[in-house]
Amino acid sequence: MPRYFFDIHDGFNRRDDVGTECADLQAAALEAKRLLPAIAADEIPKDGERQIITVLVTDEEGHAVYSAALAFVGTWLLR
Repeated sequence: MPRYFFDIHDGFNRRDDVGTECADLQAAALEAKRLLPAIAADEIPKDGERQIITVLVTDEEGHAVYSAALAFVGTWLLR
């Protein structure tokens, strides 16, 4: 089973050195989509109203094969 690596970019770059075995590229993409909400639950912006969290999926050869992002944008409506 191929191994994919899920690097996280959320203001910091966190490299996945272990990886996860996935049946195929579709399964790896699904895993990236699952990771985003879990990361966002712990990464609520504390110093502003905007944050983008990106998961970059690479294959065993280090080639980028998929990218998924989640954006948080808060807007004050009071004047």
